[in-house]
Amino acid sequence: RCNLVWSAPKTLMIGWVDTIRICVIRKRNQIELQTRDVTEYLVDPIYTFQTEYYISGLGPLDDQLVLLGVPKELDPETHKPQRPVISVADYKDCEFCEVTNETLNIRGYEAYTCNDYHLDMVMEENRFFIVSPKDIIVASPYDIDDRVDWLTKHGRFENAMSVLEEVGGKTSKHSVVEVGIKYMDYLVAENLFDEAAVLCARVCKNDKVLWESQIQKFFVVEQLRAISAYVPRNPNQVLSSLIYEQIFFEYLNKDAHGFLKLVQEWNPSLYRIGAIVNKVLEHLFVTEVNKNIYLEALALLYCYQ
Repeated sequence: RCNLVWSAPKTLMIGWVDTIRICVIRKRNQIELQTRDVTEYLVDPIYTFQTEYYISGLGPLDDQLVLLGVPKELDPETHKPQRPVISVADYKDCEFCEVTNETLNIRGYEAYTCNDYHLDMVMEENRFFIVSPKDIIVASPYDIDDRVDWLTKHGRFENAMSVLEEVGGKTSKHSVVEVGIKYMDYLVAENLFDEAAVLCARVCKNDKVLWESQIQKFFVVEQLRAISAYVPRNPNQVLSSLIYEQIFFEYLNKDAHGFLKLVQEWNPSLYRIGAIVNKVLEHLFVTEVNKNIYLEALALLYCYQ
């Protein structure tokens, strides 16, 4: 079934099989009218897109497009039609890009084809009606919290944070910090420690308590080296000395050159020098590797005392 919807007085949306075409009605210029025997107005296609669905209906939603469709492939287990999907997509940059999509719980969907569904709307209210032989579903746009929920559920944390930043960083339900922490947990779980460290600095900013709690996640997986470059060292934003010492101890056991660099670059007021000296001495008793580097670091530490 061909679906035709006027999204504006001179803009026509066409959905047929799996293809969407957006057309405008325009008046021909005088040259066209004089050189050919044609009508005064013409239908001019400006966007054409192919979708992953057989189209049951479509309509406008502000500057986006709402699509009701049925997946082309049959269910691999039942070999019957799948549930219909309603999606919202951007299309005005010459590219069809789904923003959201939701599978609809329709009774008897296994027996229906795309022509058994219909999409109607009240454009002034941005309200949509999905009609099937047994159900009518009323749908309206997500609010900010709904959108953030959907984005985080689908692992699109960066997009969710951007949405929140556009509205000042928080809503009644979500905040950039809360979503950022979920994103950080995901990155750490995926062993993407460098990306997690950059995100940690972006999320924690000047919050000392938040910094100290999030750094412990790197401590647990022995990846304090990834976060060390981003840890606050400004006198006005100093963390607990234990945090800096934990970073020193990890470098001591895993990266001699990195350990020496910290001793050279970090202000001794950030940590307890005696605690670091004792750990270096203990380490020298059990290793011969990179001994000269550790001795150089030890000499510097003694100079700081």
